[in-house]
Amino acid sequence: MAKKERSLLIFPFSFEYEELKDESLIHNLFDQIKLIGEEYVFNSLSVGVSWPPLEEEELLELKKSVQYSLTAKLESDLGKKLDFNAQEAYFLIDFNKNAIFLTIKPVYIYGNYCKLSRELAQTTHFCRKCGGKGCSKCNNSGLTTSESVEQLLARVMVPAFSAKQLVFHGAGREDVDVLMLGEGRAFVAELVEPKKREVDLSELAEKINSEFKNRISVNSLKYSNKVELVEVKNSLHDKIYSAIVTCEDVPDLDSLKLNEKFAVIQKTPVRVSKRRVLKDREKEVTLLEAKPLSENEFELKLQTTHGTYVKEFISGDEERTTPSLVSLLGVKCTCKQLDVLEIL
Repeated sequence: MAKKERSLLIFPFSFEYEELKDESLIHNLFDQIKLIGEEYVFNSLSVGVSWPPLEEEELLELKKSVQYSLTAKLESDLGKKLDFNAQEAYFLIDFNKNAIFLTIKPVYIYGNYCKLSRELAQTTHFCRKCGGKGCSKCNNSGLTTSESVEQLLARVMVPAFSAKQLVFHGAGREDVDVLMLGEGRAFVAELVEPKKREVDLSELAEKINSEFKNRISVNSLKYSNKVELVEVKNSLHDKIYSAIVTCEDVPDLDSLKLNEKFAVIQKTPVRVSKRRVLKDREKEVTLLEAKPLSENEFELKLQTTHGTYVKEFISGDEERTTPSLVSLLGVKCTCKQLDVLEIL
């Protein structure tokens, strides 16, 4: 996932200390924010004031007056809504630093994506040696992936919203060489520092699907929020997979018990042991269909609970997964190809 950059915009302004009690200060600040509003679209806002240390009671009241008067003028003259809880723009008037600090709320887009390429990662992978800064190992790109679902979405969504960057949040993930088919996997795209907040999402989906045909597609795009983002990231779903399995010897597919759910214990797989804690995970697997393709190869359709390592269930992963397809068939098996058919 792309590293989220700090979302804070700074607009310098100058004033004389004597202006603090002058009504022209409100008009000057209003004009400055109005100019900012011509670049960044927002419908709701709140305003804060950071003041030099004040001792005089009169100046303490002045601070409140500036905040109230400025907010009232922004509401009446610009038609913006005051909202302290869900504002799209927060302006901090800092008289200590002679600057207006602006925080723009991200735009969140919910949708489903399908991954149609076996050479496409879900998210941006940063070089582990340099942490994304650029080095000889990654040819100074800072990345180990030239493209990902996240990067392709960003190519269309970032300019559409005139945003600074896109941060991808998915409901789980699949391996690079695994296709995500069916209705797709849920995700939320977070557009950071957008200058525009509304675009036609159906046109956006059409553009993504046409530009990246046979690589990715999206559907069901809608405007979302941070609450739904958290729900998507924490969601747990069963999945239906299709796997092409190659066996060392001829397998007896009739020995497999289909449509019966059984428990599987998986110790952290060897291939992810460097980045996953070592522990046993209990999952459930249902074998749905086993269709011969040749003497020693067949297509397996199966349903699993969230987080099941399907490739390791098939291979046994040096007996770290029990039972496995290897132990059920009594022959050595490897996963030649894997697709996610559906997320339930």
